[in-house]
Amino acid sequence: MQGRKTHGFSSLRYKVIALIFIVVIAVLLARLFYLSAIDRTFLLDKGLAEADHPRIISANRGIIFDRNGVPLAVSAPIDNIIFDAKVLSQDQNTEDWDALATSPVLKMNLDQIRNLVFSDPNNRHVVVMKNLPPSLAAQVDDLNIPGVYVERNHQSFYPEGVAMSQFVGFTDINDDGQDGIELAYNHYLAPTYGKQLVTESALGQTYSINRLLKEAQDGHDLYLSIDSRLQYVAYQALAAQVQKTNADWGAVAILNPHTGEVLAAVSYPSYNPNDLTGRSGIALQNQAITSTVEPGSTMKLVTVSAALESGQYTPKTLVDTNPGFYMLDGHRVHDDSNFGLINVTGVITKSSNVGISKIALSLPRALEYNMYVKYGFGQKPSGGKFPGEASGFIYPLNVLGDFQFATMAFGYSITASILQMARVFSAIANGGILLPVSYVKLDHAPEGQRIISEKVSHELISILKTVVNPNAGGTGILANVPGYVVAGKTGTAHLVNPSGGYYPDHYNALFAGIIPADHPQLVIVVIISNPKAAHFYGMGGIGAAPVFAQIALAAMHILGIQPSNDQINLKLFQNQEQYYKQLIEA
Repeated sequence: MQGRKTHGFSSLRYKVIALIFIVVIAVLLARLFYLSAIDRTFLLDKGLAEADHPRIISANRGIIFDRNGVPLAVSAPIDNIIFDAKVLSQDQNTEDWDALATSPVLKMNLDQIRNLVFSDPNNRHVVVMKNLPPSLAAQVDDLNIPGVYVERNHQSFYPEGVAMSQFVGFTDINDDGQDGIELAYNHYLAPTYGKQLVTESALGQTYSINRLLKEAQDGHDLYLSIDSRLQYVAYQALAAQVQKTNADWGAVAILNPHTGEVLAAVSYPSYNPNDLTGRSGIALQNQAITSTVEPGSTMKLVTVSAALESGQYTPKTLVDTNPGFYMLDGHRVHDDSNFGLINVTGVITKSSNVGISKIALSLPRALEYNMYVKYGFGQKPSGGKFPGEASGFIYPLNVLGDFQFATMAFGYSITASILQMARVFSAIANGGILLPVSYVKLDHAPEGQRIISEKVSHELISILKTVVNPNAGGTGILANVPGYVVAGKTGTAHLVNPSGGYYPDHYNALFAGIIPADHPQLVIVVIISNPKAAHFYGMGGIGAAPVFAQIALAAMHILGIQPSNDQINLKLFQNQEQYYKQLIEA
Protein backbone atom coordinates (compact mmCIF):
# COMPACT_ATOMS: atom_id res chain seq x y z
CA MET A 1 0.00 0.00 0.00
CA GLN A 2 2.64 2.41 1.05
CA GLY A 3 4.72 1.88 -2.15
CA ARG A 4 1.79 2.59 -4.50
CA LYS A 5 1.06 5.98 -2.79
CA THR A 6 4.68 7.12 -3.25
CA HIS A 7 4.62 6.18 -6.93
CA GLY A 8 1.41 8.11 -7.50
CA PHE A 9 2.80 11.21 -5.85
CA SER A 10 5.93 11.20 -8.02
CA SER A 11 3.88 10.82 -11.16
CA LEU A 12 1.80 13.82 -10.20
CA ARG A 13 4.93 15.89 -9.48
CA TYR A 14 6.39 15.10 -12.89
CA LYS A 15 3.15 16.12 -14.55
CA VAL A 16 3.17 19.46 -12.70
CA ILE A 17 6.79 20.17 -13.67
CA ALA A 18 6.12 19.27 -17.27
CA LEU A 19 3.09 21.52 -17.32
CA ILE A 20 5.13 24.42 -15.89
CA PHE A 21 7.85 23.81 -18.49
CA ILE A 22 5.28 23.80 -21.28
CA VAL A 23 3.77 27.05 -20.00
CA VAL A 24 7.21 28.74 -19.85
CA ILE A 25 8.05 27.61 -23.37
CA ALA A 26 4.69 28.89 -24.57
CA VAL A 27 5.27 32.26 -22.91
CA LEU A 28 8.72 32.55 -24.48
CA LEU A 29 7.43 31.59 -27.90
CA ALA A 30 4.61 34.08 -27.55
CA ARG A 31 7.05 36.78 -26.54
CA LEU A 32 9.32 35.95 -29.44
CA PHE A 33 6.37 36.06 -31.82
CA TYR A 34 5.35 39.43 -30.38
CA LEU A 35 8.81 40.90 -30.75
CA SER A 36 9.41 39.60 -34.25
CA ALA A 37 5.97 40.19 -35.70
CA ILE A 38 4.53 43.04 -33.65
CA ASP A 39 7.34 44.99 -31.97
CA ARG A 40 10.18 44.36 -34.42
CA THR A 41 11.88 47.76 -33.80
CA PHE A 42 12.43 46.88 -30.16
CA LEU A 43 14.02 43.58 -31.18
CA LEU A 44 16.37 45.30 -33.61
CA ASP A 45 17.36 47.95 -31.08
CA LYS A 46 18.10 45.47 -28.30
CA GLY A 47 19.45 42.73 -30.49
CA LEU A 48 22.23 44.91 -31.91
CA ALA A 49 25.09 45.74 -29.61
CA GLU A 50 25.88 49.31 -28.73
CA ALA A 51 29.49 50.43 -29.14
CA ASP A 52 31.65 53.54 -28.92
CA HIS A 53 32.97 54.81 -32.23
CA PRO A 54 34.96 57.88 -33.30
CA ARG A 55 33.06 60.12 -35.71
CA ILE A 56 34.60 62.68 -38.07
CA ILE A 57 33.43 66.28 -37.74
CA SER A 58 33.63 68.00 -41.12
CA ALA A 59 34.88 71.56 -41.65
CA ASN A 60 34.95 74.04 -44.53
CA ARG A 61 37.84 74.80 -46.88
CA GLY A 62 38.93 78.44 -46.87
CA ILE A 63 37.45 80.80 -49.46
CA ILE A 64 39.74 82.34 -52.08
CA PHE A 65 38.99 86.02 -52.80
CA ASP A 66 40.43 88.48 -55.26
CA ARG A 67 42.02 91.64 -53.87
CA ASN A 68 38.61 93.39 -53.71
CA GLY A 69 36.78 90.60 -51.89
CA VAL A 70 35.21 88.92 -54.93
CA PRO A 71 34.96 85.16 -54.22
CA LEU A 72 37.00 83.09 -56.66
CA ALA A 73 36.76 79.65 -55.01
CA VAL A 74 34.07 78.61 -52.55
CA SER A 75 33.91 75.21 -50.88
CA ALA A 76 30.28 74.16 -50.56
CA PRO A 77 28.91 71.13 -48.65
CA ILE A 78 27.57 68.31 -50.81
CA ASP A 79 26.02 65.04 -49.67
CA ASN A 80 25.96 61.45 -50.86
CA ILE A 81 23.07 59.08 -50.13
CA ILE A 82 24.41 55.77 -48.82
CA PHE A 83 22.64 52.40 -48.38
CA ASP A 84 23.88 49.82 -45.88
CA ALA A 85 22.72 46.79 -47.86
CA LYS A 86 23.38 44.39 -44.96
CA VAL A 87 20.93 46.24 -42.74
CA LEU A 88 18.38 46.96 -45.45
CA SER A 89 18.35 43.34 -46.65
CA GLN A 90 17.15 42.30 -43.21
CA ASP A 91 14.49 44.98 -43.06
CA GLN A 92 11.07 43.50 -43.83
CA ASN A 93 9.20 46.62 -42.77
CA THR A 94 7.09 47.52 -45.80
CA GLU A 95 6.66 51.08 -44.59
CA ASP A 96 10.44 51.66 -44.85
CA TRP A 97 10.59 50.26 -48.37
CA ASP A 98 7.52 52.20 -49.49
CA ALA A 99 9.02 55.42 -48.10
CA LEU A 100 12.19 54.88 -50.11
CA ALA A 101 10.25 54.01 -53.27
CA THR A 102 8.12 57.16 -53.04
CA SER A 103 10.99 59.54 -52.23
CA PRO A 104 11.07 62.37 -54.81
CA VAL A 105 14.82 62.66 -54.25
CA LEU A 106 15.82 59.06 -54.94
CA LYS A 107 13.51 58.68 -57.94
CA MET A 108 13.72 54.87 -57.74
CA ASN A 109 10.86 52.35 -57.73
CA LEU A 110 10.58 49.42 -55.32
CA ASP A 111 12.07 46.88 -57.74
CA GLN A 112 15.08 49.10 -58.43
CA ILE A 113 15.75 49.57 -54.73
CA ARG A 114 15.46 45.83 -53.99
CA ASN A 115 17.75 44.96 -56.87
CA LEU A 116 20.31 47.45 -55.60
CA VAL A 117 20.18 46.07 -52.06
CA PHE A 118 20.00 42.34 -52.74
CA SER A 119 22.55 42.28 -55.57
CA ASP A 120 25.21 42.57 -52.85
CA PRO A 121 23.48 42.17 -49.48
CA ASN A 122 26.74 42.32 -47.49
CA ASN A 123 27.86 45.69 -48.89
CA ARG A 124 27.85 48.25 -46.07
CA HIS A 125 28.49 51.26 -48.34
CA VAL A 126 26.39 51.47 -51.50
CA VAL A 127 26.56 54.96 -53.03
CA VAL A 128 23.06 55.61 -54.32
CA MET A 129 23.29 59.32 -55.21
CA LYS A 130 26.28 61.68 -55.26
CA ASN A 131 26.88 65.40 -54.85
CA LEU A 132 23.41 66.39 -53.70
CA PRO A 133 22.64 69.76 -52.14
CA PRO A 134 22.26 69.24 -48.38
CA SER A 135 18.62 70.36 -48.53
CA LEU A 136 17.74 67.43 -50.82
CA ALA A 137 19.82 64.90 -48.93
CA ALA A 138 18.09 65.94 -45.71
CA GLN A 139 14.73 64.82 -47.15
CA VAL A 140 16.07 61.27 -47.37
CA ASP A 141 17.84 61.46 -44.02
CA ASP A 142 14.62 62.62 -42.34
CA LEU A 143 12.94 59.31 -43.26
CA ASN A 144 14.93 57.75 -40.38
CA ILE A 145 15.22 54.37 -42.07
CA PRO A 146 17.85 52.02 -40.62
CA GLY A 147 20.58 51.40 -43.19
CA VAL A 148 20.02 54.66 -45.05
CA TYR A 149 22.26 57.60 -44.20
CA VAL A 150 23.88 60.74 -45.55
CA GLU A 151 27.62 61.14 -46.10
CA ARG A 152 28.87 64.74 -46.00
CA ASN A 153 31.58 65.97 -48.41
CA HIS A 154 32.72 69.33 -49.76
CA GLN A 155 33.28 70.50 -53.31
CA SER A 156 34.82 73.74 -54.54
CA PHE A 157 32.91 76.00 -56.90
CA TYR A 158 34.53 78.68 -59.04
CA PRO A 159 32.24 81.66 -59.73
CA GLU A 160 34.60 83.45 -62.16
CA GLY A 161 34.89 80.48 -64.51
CA VAL A 162 37.34 80.29 -67.43
CA ALA A 163 38.98 83.68 -66.94
CA MET A 164 40.31 82.72 -63.51
CA SER A 165 40.62 78.94 -63.76
CA GLN A 166 44.32 78.62 -64.64
CA PHE A 167 45.36 80.96 -61.85
CA VAL A 168 43.09 79.71 -59.07
CA GLY A 169 43.37 76.02 -60.03
CA PHE A 170 41.01 73.34 -58.70
CA THR A 171 40.54 70.65 -56.06
CA ASP A 172 39.99 66.90 -56.31
CA ILE A 173 37.07 64.82 -55.01
CA ASN A 174 38.53 65.11 -51.51
CA ASP A 175 38.60 68.91 -51.85
CA ASP A 176 42.42 68.98 -51.81
CA GLY A 177 44.16 71.47 -54.09
CA GLN A 178 45.52 70.03 -57.34
CA ASP A 179 46.67 73.03 -59.36
CA GLY A 180 47.25 76.77 -59.25
CA ILE A 181 46.67 78.69 -56.04
CA GLU A 182 44.50 75.84 -54.71
CA LEU A 183 47.61 73.64 -54.75
CA ALA A 184 50.18 76.27 -53.79
CA TYR A 185 48.25 77.30 -50.66
CA ASN A 186 46.53 74.00 -49.92
CA HIS A 187 48.13 73.85 -46.47
CA TYR A 188 46.59 77.25 -45.66
CA LEU A 189 43.17 76.70 -47.23
CA ALA A 190 42.59 73.09 -46.14
CA PRO A 191 40.36 72.53 -43.09
CA THR A 192 41.26 70.41 -40.09
CA TYR A 193 38.59 67.78 -39.55
CA GLY A 194 37.56 67.13 -35.97
CA LYS A 195 36.70 63.91 -34.17
CA GLN A 196 34.22 63.02 -31.45
CA LEU A 197 33.49 59.79 -29.58
CA VAL A 198 29.88 58.66 -29.95
CA THR A 199 27.87 55.63 -28.92
CA GLU A 200 26.22 54.03 -31.94
CA SER A 201 24.19 51.01 -32.80
CA ALA A 202 25.28 48.68 -35.55
CA LEU A 203 22.80 50.54 -37.75
CA GLY A 204 24.76 53.74 -37.31
CA GLN A 205 22.16 55.33 -35.05
CA THR A 206 23.74 57.66 -32.52
CA TYR A 207 22.66 57.14 -28.92
CA SER A 208 24.93 59.70 -27.30
CA ILE A 209 27.90 61.98 -27.91
CA ASN A 210 30.44 61.15 -25.24
CA ARG A 211 33.30 63.60 -25.70
CA LEU A 212 35.19 65.73 -28.21
CA LEU A 213 38.46 64.12 -29.25
CA LYS A 214 39.66 66.79 -31.70
CA GLU A 215 38.16 70.16 -32.55
CA ALA A 216 37.31 70.88 -36.19
CA GLN A 217 38.75 74.03 -37.74
CA ASP A 218 37.78 75.69 -41.01
CA GLY A 219 40.57 76.48 -43.48
CA HIS A 220 41.89 80.04 -43.71
CA ASP A 221 40.46 82.46 -46.24
CA LEU A 222 42.97 83.81 -48.77
CA TYR A 223 43.02 87.19 -50.50
CA LEU A 224 44.91 87.15 -53.80
CA SER A 225 46.73 89.99 -55.53
CA ILE A 226 44.53 89.42 -58.59
CA ASP A 227 41.94 91.98 -59.63
CA SER A 228 39.19 89.86 -61.17
CA ARG A 229 38.02 92.80 -63.29
CA LEU A 230 41.42 93.15 -64.95
CA GLN A 231 41.72 89.39 -65.29
CA TYR A 232 38.38 89.24 -67.12
CA VAL A 233 39.25 92.15 -69.44
CA ALA A 234 42.62 90.57 -70.25
CA TYR A 235 41.05 87.20 -70.95
CA GLN A 236 38.40 88.63 -73.28
CA ALA A 237 40.91 90.70 -75.28
CA LEU A 238 43.34 87.81 -75.46
CA ALA A 239 40.73 85.27 -76.57
CA ALA A 240 39.49 87.58 -79.32
CA GLN A 241 42.99 88.15 -80.72
CA VAL A 242 44.04 84.50 -80.58
CA GLN A 243 40.90 83.56 -82.48
CA LYS A 244 41.23 86.45 -84.95
CA THR A 245 44.85 85.66 -85.78
CA ASN A 246 44.46 81.86 -85.63
CA ALA A 247 47.28 81.71 -83.08
CA ASP A 248 48.28 78.67 -81.05
CA TRP A 249 47.86 80.48 -77.74
CA GLY A 250 48.27 83.82 -76.04
CA ALA A 251 49.07 85.12 -72.56
CA VAL A 252 48.93 88.34 -70.56
CA ALA A 253 50.58 89.38 -67.29
CA ILE A 254 49.73 92.61 -65.44
CA LEU A 255 51.80 93.82 -62.48
CA ASN A 256 51.60 96.67 -60.02
CA PRO A 257 55.18 97.93 -60.48
CA HIS A 258 55.31 99.50 -57.02
CA THR A 259 54.35 96.39 -55.04
CA GLY A 260 55.13 93.44 -57.34
CA GLU A 261 51.54 92.23 -57.02
CA VAL A 262 50.21 90.19 -59.94
CA LEU A 263 46.96 91.90 -60.92
CA ALA A 264 46.27 89.51 -63.81
CA ALA A 265 47.92 86.41 -65.22
CA VAL A 266 45.93 84.59 -67.86
CA SER A 267 46.34 82.58 -71.03
CA TYR A 268 44.07 81.35 -73.80
CA PRO A 269 42.80 78.71 -74.44
CA SER A 270 41.50 78.07 -70.95
CA TYR A 271 38.94 75.75 -69.36
CA ASN A 272 35.80 75.80 -67.24
CA PRO A 273 36.89 74.78 -63.72
CA ASN A 274 33.34 73.67 -62.85
CA ASP A 275 33.36 71.08 -65.65
CA LEU A 276 35.59 68.12 -64.81
CA THR A 277 35.76 66.98 -68.45
CA GLY A 278 37.70 70.03 -69.64
CA ARG A 279 40.71 69.73 -67.37
CA SER A 280 43.34 68.57 -69.82
CA GLY A 281 45.98 69.66 -72.30
CA ILE A 282 47.24 73.14 -73.03
CA ALA A 283 44.12 74.74 -71.52
CA LEU A 284 45.27 73.75 -68.03
CA GLN A 285 48.48 75.77 -68.19
CA ASN A 286 48.73 79.36 -67.06
CA GLN A 287 51.25 80.14 -69.77
CA ALA A 288 51.89 83.65 -68.51
CA ILE A 289 53.62 82.03 -65.53
CA THR A 290 54.67 78.52 -66.54
CA SER A 291 55.76 78.77 -70.20
CA THR A 292 58.97 80.34 -71.49
CA VAL A 293 59.81 81.89 -74.84
CA GLU A 294 62.66 83.73 -76.47
CA PRO A 295 61.33 87.25 -75.87
CA GLY A 296 62.69 88.97 -78.95
CA SER A 297 63.26 92.70 -78.96
CA THR A 298 61.56 93.31 -75.62
CA MET A 299 64.99 92.25 -74.26
CA LYS A 300 66.75 95.25 -75.80
CA LEU A 301 66.00 97.33 -72.73
CA VAL A 302 68.31 95.16 -70.64
CA THR A 303 71.31 95.98 -72.82
CA VAL A 304 70.40 99.66 -72.93
CA SER A 305 70.14 99.57 -69.12
CA ALA A 306 73.69 98.26 -68.90
CA ALA A 307 74.91 100.77 -71.48
CA LEU A 308 73.44 103.79 -69.69
CA GLU A 309 74.59 102.53 -66.28
CA SER A 310 78.12 102.05 -67.60
CA GLY A 311 78.50 105.75 -68.42
CA GLN A 312 79.77 104.86 -71.90
CA TYR A 313 76.43 105.75 -73.45
CA THR A 314 73.65 108.30 -73.15
CA PRO A 315 70.29 108.21 -74.96
CA LYS A 316 71.84 110.46 -77.62
CA THR A 317 75.04 108.49 -78.24
CA LEU A 318 75.29 107.61 -81.93
CA VAL A 319 75.47 104.05 -83.18
CA ASP A 320 76.34 103.19 -86.78
CA THR A 321 74.03 100.50 -88.17
CA ASN A 322 75.14 100.85 -91.80
CA PRO A 323 74.52 99.03 -94.09
CA GLY A 324 71.78 97.33 -92.06
CA PHE A 325 73.71 94.12 -91.40
CA TYR A 326 77.12 92.69 -90.48
CA MET A 327 78.76 89.28 -90.15
CA LEU A 328 79.67 87.86 -86.75
CA ASP A 329 81.33 84.47 -86.27
CA GLY A 330 80.05 83.43 -89.67
CA HIS A 331 76.49 84.53 -88.91
CA ARG A 332 74.55 87.46 -90.36
CA VAL A 333 73.11 89.98 -87.90
CA HIS A 334 70.63 92.20 -89.73
CA ASP A 335 67.83 94.73 -89.49
CA ASP A 336 64.66 94.90 -91.54
CA SER A 337 66.00 98.13 -93.09
CA ASN A 338 69.20 100.14 -93.10
CA PHE A 339 68.65 102.69 -90.34
CA GLY A 340 72.07 104.25 -90.86
CA LEU A 341 73.56 106.39 -88.12
CA ILE A 342 71.09 106.54 -85.22
CA ASN A 343 71.38 107.24 -81.52
CA VAL A 344 70.67 104.86 -78.65
CA THR A 345 67.09 106.06 -78.44
CA GLY A 346 66.67 105.36 -82.15
CA VAL A 347 68.01 101.84 -81.69
CA ILE A 348 65.00 101.14 -79.47
CA THR A 349 62.53 103.21 -81.51
CA LYS A 350 63.42 101.37 -84.71
CA SER A 351 64.21 98.11 -82.88
CA SER A 352 67.60 97.72 -84.52
CA ASN A 353 69.26 94.33 -84.03
CA VAL A 354 72.49 95.65 -85.52
CA GLY A 355 72.55 98.65 -83.19
CA ILE A 356 71.73 96.79 -79.97
CA SER A 357 74.18 93.95 -80.64
CA LYS A 358 76.99 96.43 -81.34
CA ILE A 359 76.21 98.18 -78.04
CA ALA A 360 76.25 94.84 -76.19
CA LEU A 361 79.59 93.78 -77.67
CA SER A 362 81.14 97.15 -76.83
CA LEU A 363 80.47 96.77 -73.11
CA PRO A 364 82.54 94.77 -70.63
CA ARG A 365 81.18 91.25 -70.94
CA ALA A 366 80.71 90.70 -67.19
CA LEU A 367 78.92 94.06 -66.76
CA GLU A 368 76.41 93.23 -69.49
CA TYR A 369 75.83 89.67 -68.25
CA ASN A 370 75.40 90.84 -64.68
CA MET A 371 72.55 93.08 -65.80
CA TYR A 372 70.64 90.01 -67.01
CA VAL A 373 71.18 88.37 -63.64
CA LYS A 374 70.12 91.49 -61.71
CA TYR A 375 66.89 91.69 -63.74
CA GLY A 376 66.07 88.15 -62.58
CA PHE A 377 66.65 86.02 -65.67
CA GLY A 378 67.15 82.37 -64.81
CA GLN A 379 65.25 82.89 -61.53
CA LYS A 380 61.65 82.23 -60.54
CA PRO A 381 59.89 85.62 -60.13
CA SER A 382 58.25 84.72 -56.81
CA GLY A 383 60.76 82.13 -55.71
CA GLY A 384 58.47 79.29 -56.79
CA LYS A 385 55.24 80.17 -55.00
CA PHE A 386 53.13 79.10 -57.96
CA PRO A 387 53.10 75.48 -59.22
CA GLY A 388 55.20 75.15 -62.35
CA GLU A 389 56.49 78.72 -62.17
CA ALA A 390 59.16 79.05 -64.84
CA SER A 391 62.66 80.38 -64.22
CA GLY A 392 63.63 80.61 -67.88
CA PHE A 393 67.11 79.83 -69.14
CA ILE A 394 70.30 81.80 -69.44
CA TYR A 395 73.64 80.34 -70.54
CA PRO A 396 76.59 80.58 -68.16
CA LEU A 397 78.82 83.48 -69.11
CA ASN A 398 81.84 81.29 -69.78
CA VAL A 399 80.14 79.33 -72.60
CA LEU A 400 78.81 82.33 -74.53
CA GLY A 401 80.52 83.16 -77.80
CA ASP A 402 80.29 86.56 -79.48
CA PHE A 403 77.36 85.62 -81.68
CA GLN A 404 75.28 84.13 -78.83
CA PHE A 405 76.10 87.13 -76.66
CA ALA A 406 75.02 89.47 -79.44
CA THR A 407 71.75 87.59 -80.05
CA MET A 408 70.89 87.68 -76.35
CA ALA A 409 70.73 91.46 -76.69
CA PHE A 410 67.77 91.15 -79.06
CA GLY A 411 66.04 88.27 -77.33
CA TYR A 412 67.48 85.00 -78.62
CA SER A 413 69.68 82.42 -76.84
CA ILE A 414 67.76 83.24 -73.65
CA THR A 415 64.24 82.38 -72.46
CA ALA A 416 61.83 83.95 -70.03
CA SER A 417 58.19 83.78 -69.04
CA ILE A 418 55.75 86.60 -69.75
CA LEU A 419 55.62 87.21 -66.01
CA GLN A 420 59.40 87.59 -65.91
CA MET A 421 59.27 90.16 -68.68
CA ALA A 422 56.56 92.04 -66.79
CA ARG A 423 58.86 92.06 -63.77
CA VAL A 424 61.71 93.52 -65.88
CA PHE A 425 59.54 96.40 -67.10
CA SER A 426 58.16 96.87 -63.59
CA ALA A 427 61.67 97.52 -62.30
CA ILE A 428 62.03 100.28 -64.90
CA ALA A 429 58.61 101.69 -63.96
CA ASN A 430 59.50 101.49 -60.25
CA GLY A 431 62.46 103.84 -60.48
CA GLY A 432 65.01 101.09 -61.01
CA ILE A 433 64.03 98.87 -58.06
CA LEU A 434 63.24 95.21 -58.75
CA LEU A 435 60.58 93.65 -56.48
CA PRO A 436 59.69 90.01 -55.88
CA VAL A 437 56.43 88.94 -57.47
CA SER A 438 53.47 88.33 -55.14
CA TYR A 439 50.34 86.30 -55.88
CA VAL A 440 48.64 87.37 -52.65
CA LYS A 441 47.42 90.80 -51.63
CA LEU A 442 50.04 92.81 -49.77
CA ASP A 443 49.58 95.39 -47.04
CA HIS A 444 52.74 97.22 -48.04
CA ALA A 445 55.44 97.03 -50.69
CA PRO A 446 58.18 94.49 -50.00
CA GLU A 447 61.84 95.38 -49.87
CA GLY A 448 63.33 95.47 -53.34
CA GLN A 449 66.74 95.55 -54.96
CA ARG A 450 68.02 98.54 -56.86
CA ILE A 451 69.38 97.35 -60.19
CA ILE A 452 69.60 100.64 -62.10
CA SER A 453 69.65 104.24 -60.95
CA GLU A 454 66.51 106.32 -60.84
CA LYS A 455 68.06 108.57 -63.49
CA VAL A 456 68.55 105.64 -65.87
CA SER A 457 65.01 104.36 -65.24
CA HIS A 458 63.62 107.78 -66.25
CA GLU A 459 65.81 107.80 -69.36
CA LEU A 460 64.55 104.33 -70.29
CA ILE A 461 60.92 105.41 -69.97
CA SER A 462 61.58 108.42 -72.19
CA ILE A 463 63.18 106.11 -74.75
CA LEU A 464 60.22 103.71 -74.57
CA LYS A 465 57.78 106.54 -75.24
CA THR A 466 59.26 106.97 -78.69
CA VAL A 467 58.35 103.38 -79.61
CA VAL A 468 54.64 104.27 -79.58
CA ASN A 469 55.01 107.81 -80.93
CA PRO A 470 53.45 107.96 -84.43
CA ASN A 471 55.70 110.90 -85.31
CA ALA A 472 58.89 109.03 -84.38
CA GLY A 473 58.22 106.10 -86.68
CA GLY A 474 58.25 103.62 -83.83
CA THR A 475 57.16 99.99 -84.06
CA GLY A 476 54.50 100.20 -81.34
CA ILE A 477 52.07 102.78 -82.76
CA LEU A 478 49.06 100.53 -82.19
CA ALA A 479 49.78 100.31 -78.45
CA ASN A 480 48.66 103.89 -77.92
CA VAL A 481 45.76 104.50 -75.55
CA PRO A 482 43.50 107.56 -76.01
CA GLY A 483 44.01 109.98 -73.15
CA TYR A 484 47.10 108.33 -71.68
CA VAL A 485 50.83 108.33 -72.32
CA VAL A 486 52.29 104.89 -73.02
CA ALA A 487 55.87 103.65 -72.89
CA GLY A 488 56.61 100.23 -74.31
CA LYS A 489 58.54 97.89 -76.53
CA THR A 490 57.55 95.51 -79.29
CA GLY A 491 59.07 92.09 -79.73
CA THR A 492 59.06 89.63 -82.63
CA ALA A 493 60.78 86.26 -82.30
CA HIS A 494 61.08 83.35 -84.70
CA LEU A 495 59.83 80.08 -83.25
CA VAL A 496 62.37 77.36 -82.61
CA ASN A 497 62.22 74.40 -84.98
CA PRO A 498 62.62 71.20 -82.91
CA SER A 499 64.56 69.73 -85.80
CA GLY A 500 67.10 72.54 -85.58
CA GLY A 501 67.29 76.27 -86.18
CA TYR A 502 64.22 78.46 -86.49
CA TYR A 503 61.07 78.42 -88.58
CA PRO A 504 61.35 81.18 -91.21
CA ASP A 505 57.66 82.12 -91.06
CA HIS A 506 56.44 81.24 -87.56
CA TYR A 507 56.68 83.91 -84.87
CA ASN A 508 55.80 84.99 -81.38
CA ALA A 509 54.47 88.55 -81.25
CA LEU A 510 55.07 90.45 -77.98
CA PHE A 511 54.45 93.85 -76.48
CA ALA A 512 55.52 95.07 -73.05
CA GLY A 513 54.13 98.40 -71.89
CA ILE A 514 53.95 100.86 -69.00
CA ILE A 515 50.89 103.05 -68.41
CA PRO A 516 50.62 105.93 -67.61
CA ALA A 517 54.24 106.46 -68.59
CA ASP A 518 54.71 109.62 -66.51
CA HIS A 519 53.39 108.09 -63.28
CA PRO A 520 53.34 104.34 -63.87
CA GLN A 521 50.45 102.37 -62.40
CA LEU A 522 50.50 99.18 -64.47
CA VAL A 523 52.89 97.08 -66.49
CA ILE A 524 51.18 94.88 -69.09
CA VAL A 525 52.94 92.26 -71.21
CA VAL A 526 51.17 90.43 -74.06
CA ILE A 527 52.22 87.51 -76.22
CA ILE A 528 50.40 86.03 -79.21
CA SER A 529 52.09 82.76 -80.14
CA ASN A 530 52.35 81.61 -83.74
CA PRO A 531 49.55 83.65 -85.35
CA LYS A 532 48.74 82.18 -88.75
CA ALA A 533 45.90 84.29 -90.17
CA ALA A 534 48.38 86.68 -91.88
CA HIS A 535 52.16 86.97 -91.69
CA PHE A 536 52.12 90.52 -90.27
CA TYR A 537 50.32 89.33 -87.11
CA GLY A 538 53.66 87.78 -86.15
CA MET A 539 55.02 91.30 -85.60
CA GLY A 540 54.77 92.52 -82.03
CA GLY A 541 53.50 95.90 -83.17
CA ILE A 542 50.52 94.32 -84.95
CA GLY A 543 49.86 90.99 -83.23
CA ALA A 544 50.31 92.06 -79.60
CA ALA A 545 50.32 95.87 -79.32
CA PRO A 546 46.57 96.33 -80.02
CA VAL A 547 45.77 93.81 -77.29
CA PHE A 548 47.84 95.86 -74.86
CA ALA A 549 45.94 99.00 -75.87
CA GLN A 550 42.56 97.37 -75.39
CA ILE A 551 43.43 96.00 -71.95
CA ALA A 552 45.18 99.18 -70.83
CA LEU A 553 42.27 101.46 -71.75
CA ALA A 554 39.78 99.29 -69.87
CA ALA A 555 42.15 99.07 -66.90
CA MET A 556 42.50 102.85 -66.67
CA HIS A 557 38.72 103.19 -66.49
CA ILE A 558 38.31 100.33 -64.02
CA LEU A 559 40.97 101.71 -61.67
CA GLY A 560 39.73 105.29 -62.02
CA ILE A 561 43.06 106.64 -63.30
CA GLN A 562 42.47 110.05 -64.83
CA PRO A 563 43.64 110.78 -68.39
CA SER A 564 46.46 113.25 -68.95
CA ASN A 565 46.50 116.41 -71.02
CA ASP A 566 49.02 114.87 -73.38
CA GLN A 567 46.56 112.84 -75.42
CA ILE A 568 47.23 110.85 -78.53
CA ASN A 569 45.36 111.88 -81.65
CA LEU A 570 42.03 110.02 -81.56
CA LYS A 571 42.07 109.68 -85.35
CA LEU A 572 44.73 107.02 -84.86
CA PHE A 573 42.05 104.73 -83.46
CA GLN A 574 39.44 105.22 -86.12
CA ASN A 575 41.10 102.92 -88.65
CA GLN A 576 44.09 101.06 -87.32
CA GLU A 577 44.38 98.91 -90.41
CA GLN A 578 45.94 101.85 -92.27
CA TYR A 579 48.96 101.63 -89.97
CA TYR A 580 49.65 97.96 -90.68
CA LYS A 581 51.43 98.74 -93.93
CA GLN A 582 53.37 101.54 -92.27
CA LEU A 583 54.56 99.18 -89.55
CA ILE A 584 55.37 96.39 -91.98
CA GLU A 585 57.52 98.72 -94.05
CA ALA A 586 59.09 100.51 -91.09
